[in-house]
Amino acid sequence: NILITTHVSPDGDALGSSLGLYHHLREQNKRVRVMVPNSFPYFLKWMPSSDDVLIFEYNPEAGKHIIEEVDLIFCLDYNIPKRIGKMAPYVQNAKANRILIDHHPYPEKDCNVVISHPDKSSTSELIFRFIDQSGEYERMSHDTAACIYCGMMADTGGFTYNSNDPE
Repeated sequence: NILITTHVSPDGDALGSSLGLYHHLREQNKRVRVMVPNSFPYFLKWMPSSDDVLIFEYNPEAGKHIIEEVDLIFCLDYNIPKRIGKMAPYVQNAKANRILIDHHPYPEKDCNVVISHPDKSSTSELIFRFIDQSGEYERMSHDTAACIYCGMMADTGGFTYNSNDPE
């Protein structure tokens, strides 16, 4: 029972990495949900399964219950808990193990596993590398790839920022 979380005012990388990982885990028959602190821009709603994203501020009581019941929480695209707003105390106090995957500098080390690479262009790139290094590249679905690509495009300015490289 897995929950994927990301930061307040989710952008393309936050939502792309979250939905990319969501699709990857669902394809492995895992029970997984994505919960964001508040709504995300309409122009990102084209992504596969964006309608399945739970929005904490719309129903905080249900959100708290979900957080309390999960076994594993992925913390994507945020380096410190306060970036998830009102969800922070519930995620921090959850009994679930937590895995942080992020590209922002100076992550707090309050998760069980911290994957932090500020030298990478985006959290979506890190999710791609996670899938690839897990030996799952060949099994990656179109939905997974589309979400990851959106996140990488968003955080690299369409691959124009100096945070990207030819690889």
